Amino acid sequence: MAVDIREYLNSHKFTVLFSGGKDSTAVLLWVLDNVHHEDWNILYVEVSGNTHPLCNQYVHDITKELGVRHKLIHAKREDMDFFEALKKWGIPLFGKRRWCMYQFKQKLFQKHSHMIQVIGIRRSDSQRRKKARMFEVFRQTNNVSVKPILSWNEKQVREYIRSHGIGLNPCYEICGHSGNCMFCPFHNKKQIILTMSLPEWREKILDALRVQKPNGRMGKKILNYWMKYGKQQTLLISK
Repeated sequence: MAVDIREYLNSHKFTVLFSGGKDSTAVLLWVLDNVHHEDWNILYVEVSGNTHPLCNQYVHDITKELGVRHKLIHAKREDMDFFEALKKWGIPLFGKRRWCMYQFKQKLFQKHSHMIQVIGIRRSDSQRRKKARMFEVFRQTNNVSVKPILSWNEKQVREYIRSHGIGLNPCYEICGHSGNCMFCPFHNKKQIILTMSLPEWREKILDALRVQKPNGRMGKKILNYWMKYGKQQTLLISK
């Protein structure tokens, strides 16, 4: 059954899952443009020990600028540090072994979010997301996931944000990504080099990676990737 997302969200309370990244920024702007009630909130989850302070600051600044600071819930686990968990559990991979998502995000989603969650996922992001649906109900949790920009490309996202006069998270210039997860197994070469060029993060990441016993071929590949490109301090980008 086809669902009109605007109509659906205008008749239900929901939570915008905001990471500080460009896609979730575009989703937040889309909600402000298309939803005409106030029964919704914004949930930002800081990954304890693994989130750049500038990402935290951006989330607070941008929600204040948009007039929705009162809707923001800034949550994080106080009893767990990401890099200590990385040393203990190893590099997080797909499925059940992606402990970072469950331990640092999903538990807080369950605690603070409404059952309907609006998220910034795009099919063009990865092969794994090409089959994603714009409206999805998860039987195990009864959560409803709504993805307004699923069919957008990166150019559309950037233009939509620019059209609202909003700047991007400064972490994109510094480390090539939003800074919500400084260490991520799936960062690309550029993102790894830029992240590891920041001394305070380089030491934290290397300290955790040196004790790794990789989980299978994929874990070994990711470890080698980070160790290899982490040695490079500069990156020349062809224009």
